[in-house]
Amino acid sequence: MKQLKTMFTLLGPARKAVIGGVILRLVQSLALGISFGSAMNLVAKIIEGTQISPEIATRTAIACAVSLLVQLIAGWAAARLSWLASYRAVANMRLELLRHLRQIPVNALGNRSRGDVAALLSTDLQLIEDFLTEGLPRLGQALGIPLLVVVAVGINDPILAAAIALPIFAMIPVMSWSSKRLAALADRRQAAQANAAARMIDLVTAMPALRVYSTRERTEQWYSRALEEFRSISVEMVHRLIVPSTLAGLILTLGIPLVAVTSGWAVATSATSIALVGVVLVVVLSVYQPVQGLLSTNESWQMAQAALRRVQDVTDIEQLPEPEQPARTPQLFDVELRAVDYAYPVRDNEVSAQGTGDSSVTEREPGHLALRGVNFHARAGEMTAIVGPSGSGKSTVLSLISRFDDPSSGSICIGGVDLKDIAAADRSDLVTVVFQDVHLFPGTIADNIAAAKPGASRSEIERAARTACAHEFISSLPDGYDTVLGEDGAGLSGGQRQRLSIARAAVKDAPIVLLDEATSALDPVNEAAVHRGIQALCKGRTTVVVAHKLATIAAADRIVVLDDGRVVESGRHKELLVHEGVYSRLWAKAAQLEDWAL
Repeated sequence: MKQLKTMFTLLGPARKAVIGGVILRLVQSLALGISFGSAMNLVAKIIEGTQISPEIATRTAIACAVSLLVQLIAGWAAARLSWLASYRAVANMRLELLRHLRQIPVNALGNRSRGDVAALLSTDLQLIEDFLTEGLPRLGQALGIPLLVVVAVGINDPILAAAIALPIFAMIPVMSWSSKRLAALADRRQAAQANAAARMIDLVTAMPALRVYSTRERTEQWYSRALEEFRSISVEMVHRLIVPSTLAGLILTLGIPLVAVTSGWAVATSATSIALVGVVLVVVLSVYQPVQGLLSTNESWQMAQAALRRVQDVTDIEQLPEPEQPARTPQLFDVELRAVDYAYPVRDNEVSAQGTGDSSVTEREPGHLALRGVNFHARAGEMTAIVGPSGSGKSTVLSLISRFDDPSSGSICIGGVDLKDIAAADRSDLVTVVFQDVHLFPGTIADNIAAAKPGASRSEIERAARTACAHEFISSLPDGYDTVLGEDGAGLSGGQRQRLSIARAAVKDAPIVLLDEATSALDPVNEAAVHRGIQALCKGRTTVVVAHKLATIAAADRIVVLDDGRVVESGRHKELLVHEGVYSRLWAKAAQLEDWAL
């Protein structure tokens, strides 16, 4: 009942329609009972030897016609109400889940794979939808006739009604036992299905690497093992259903001789009429058959509960808090980190490696303190570069300035205002990011550039493309800005995709620009074009840049050096070289690489 209540809470306004559909299914079943009642009455009169007059025949025919009409109307209304409401409700649940994912810290999902999240939004919610459209209405449909028959017989003979109802009540412990046997397996089955989905996505996205390195067989084995695990758990579920299903069938089957013995005793003691007994023996099979179908409903409910628990695991993650009374939008655009600590979150089933003496602990391991007391000030209109060895916390700093997460302690301020006190819309207007890994959306080139500013005019889009040194190559395409891109920009070079990313940042026209390794994997020609685009984008803006190629940031107004999550040096390029510290060693390594030859 607790899980059912949670499910109805997630349904929101649609829950009334879903409950209404269940009630209509019950009405449909009760309407079928009208036909049974009319038939029972007719059989009773025949057994009693009463002559069937035209009036009786007419009343029976009318009752059956009304029953059929009500069944048709109630069935149609139930299907329309519950199905449409369920489809709409689950669609809204998908959208709400996506919105929730957008509002939680980017690292809050821990080790969940893309396939796991994809399965959550597709397969898991599909199971909930199937239960709402089929399983839950079947519950109302299965109880109608038994309820009507037991009540009708009970009016005339309570003992006989109790004999009919006893096997139904005896099934309740069996249903409970079946639920317990299936609950843990249902959770495992959903996890295995998500794992298989993840392996399938890996298999498809890594196809070029598989062809090059001839690892197709090994990867297919990973996928096969995931499928085999899913299959074996599904088979085990079937095996666990066999015993309760057989036991339920046995209990209901034994109900028939129980009713027969009780009927015989009632007739022998003149406690009831032969006519009533005859009718009961005719309809008793119709009473038990729909009840046995509830076992399959129980199975779909267990699967829906497992899916619901997986959904709750994500919805229970707290969103990044928004201020109740947002501060005024900052008028100054400097960025300051004040004593910032940050540890990657530890999710359930994840064990922190911190304090274990494991030297392989990296920046992103759950519980690892990625930043430790970080202080620096990026002044408005200047370029501040962040450098350091791999795993030193550089990208984490950009992530926190973007407010993809909040610091564990300390604060990050823009214009002296804490990021947490700035409204989300204002925060978005203040900061733009050019990522190392560019993501392009389905649609035209113009759509992709305008993604950062919905409603941007064509002149704004073209101006942004010129800023990013992208207008020339866009104009050379057959459809220009109306060129429809393939999946994630398929058909464009890495430099072209990166320039579109810079154009997207330029059209947003935010006063603070964050650059994350924007030129790390480009050839010299594209790198030069991207550099020109970045220079134009950053002109007059507060810029915080992370770069491994130290030559690209030698002219930065300030360089902050991180090592093991701490600021170990800070200053201009020449000053840091004189200190002969971490930056000097990194620069020396970079110089050695320039002389490297194959």
